[in-house]
Amino acid sequence: MFERLRQSLALRLAIQYALVFAVSAAVLFGALYWVLADALEKREIEAVSRRAEVYAAAYDFGGVASLNNHLNADRSPDQPAYFVRLVNADGSFQWIAVPRNWVETQIEKVPVGVFTWTRETHLVRQPQNALRDYAIASRQLRDGRLLQVGRLTDSLSVLLSPLRRAFGVVGAGALLLSVVVGTLLSWRATKPLRAVSDTTRRILATGDLSARVPGPDGSGELAVLVRQLNTLLEKNAVHVRVLREMLDNLAHDLRTPLTRLRGTAELAIQDSGDPADARAALADCVNESDRVLHLLETLLDISAAEAGVLKLNCDRIDVRSLTERAVDLYREVAEEKTLAVTLDQPDPVEVSADAIRLGQVVNNLLDNALKYTPAGGRVTLAARNEPKTAVITVTDNGPGVPAGEREAIFRRLYRGDSSRSQRGLGLGLSMVKAIVEAHGGTVAVDDAPGGGARFTVRLPR
Repeated sequence: MFERLRQSLALRLAIQYALVFAVSAAVLFGALYWVLADALEKREIEAVSRRAEVYAAAYDFGGVASLNNHLNADRSPDQPAYFVRLVNADGSFQWIAVPRNWVETQIEKVPVGVFTWTRETHLVRQPQNALRDYAIASRQLRDGRLLQVGRLTDSLSVLLSPLRRAFGVVGAGALLLSVVVGTLLSWRATKPLRAVSDTTRRILATGDLSARVPGPDGSGELAVLVRQLNTLLEKNAVHVRVLREMLDNLAHDLRTPLTRLRGTAELAIQDSGDPADARAALADCVNESDRVLHLLETLLDISAAEAGVLKLNCDRIDVRSLTERAVDLYREVAEEKTLAVTLDQPDPVEVSADAIRLGQVVNNLLDNALKYTPAGGRVTLAARNEPKTAVITVTDNGPGVPAGEREAIFRRLYRGDSSRSQRGLGLGLSMVKAIVEAHGGTVAVDDAPGGGARFTVRLPR
C-alpha cells in the first residue's frame, strides 16, 4: 500500500500543487507585508517630521522655555510615546521630554543630624533597543543645536505581529487542506490512468486480449485516451485473431502439397525398376514444390505491398490492354464452363501503374469471377474514366458475396463457406487489395445489378 502511494501520480501532483500554492502564498504575503510595513513606517515618519518642524519653530522663537510651554500646551494622551532632546555641538544632549517608561523613580535617604530625610530622584534610562522601535526626525536649530524628536512605532508590532501569526496558522491550515483536497481531486482525475494501468497489467499477466479499459464519459483528454486505447486493443485483438486464422489456413494449405510431395518422393526412391514412373514422380514433386513456392512468394509480395516496400515500375498504360490480355488468357477456361466473357471499355483509360502488377489484379479478379460463376453465366470486364480516378469493374452473375464476408475476403488465406469446394490458396483477393493500395487506389465488392458480385477497383489518374 505504501509503495503504491509512493508511486501514485495523484499524490505527487497534489504535493507539487501544494508546494506551488505555498510558494505563491508566501510571495503574496511577503509582498503585502512589505507594502503594509512600508506604508506604516512612512506614516510614522511623516507624523514625527511634522511635529519636529513645529517644535523647532517654537525653540527658535523662544528657546527651551518656549519649547516647554509648547509641549505642555500640546500634551495629548499619546504624548508619552514621544521623546524630545537637544543635542549640543560636543555630542552631549538634554532631554526635554521622554516617554514615561523611560523614567525611573528612586527614593534617596539623606541623613540630617539625628533625622533622616527622604527624597525622590528621577533617572532617565533609555532602553538599549528603543531606537529600533522609534521613528526619529532631526532639525537643525539656529543656535547650532540639533533637535531630535522620536515616536514609539508600536503600531507596527501591534498590527504586523498578529498578521504574521495569523498567516502562519491560516497558511498551515490552507496548505494541509490543499494537500488533502488536491489529492482527492487528483485521485479522481487520474482514475482513467489507473484503469489503463490495471488493464494492461491484467493483459500482460493473463494474455486476455478481450480485456478493455472501463472508459469515462465525456470528451476530456483522458476519456479520449481511454477510447483510443480500447480501439487499439480491439484492433490488436482482430489482428491476432486474423493471424491465428491465417496460420491455421496456411498450415492446412501447406499440409496437402507437402504430404503429396513426400508421398511422391517416397515412390520415386523406391526401386521399382521403371525409370518412367520415377520421372513422373519427380515431375509431380516439381509441381508441388512450385505450388508451395508460389504460395510463399505470394505471401511475401502481399507483406511487401502492405509494408509499402513493394517495388513498382510505373509507366503510363492503357487499362484496356490489360483487360484484353486477361480475356485472352482465360478464354479456354470460360469456354470449358460455357461462360460468356464480355468487355465494356469504349474509351481509353490511362493510368500511371506497374503493368505487370496491375495485370495480376485484373487476372485474379477475372479468375475469381470465372471460378464462382455457374455454367452458362456471364462475366463482364469494364473500364471507365471518372474525373479523378480510373475505374475497373469485374461483374458476374454468380452467388455473390454475403455482406458479412465482404471485408474478410480480402484477408490473407481467408476461405469463405462458398469457396471451400474450390481449389485455391485464398491469396488472390489479398494480393489484389495489396497491389491496388500500393498504387494509391481502393478495391471493394458489392452486389451486381440483377444478382452476383461486382468488384470495383479505383486508381488515381
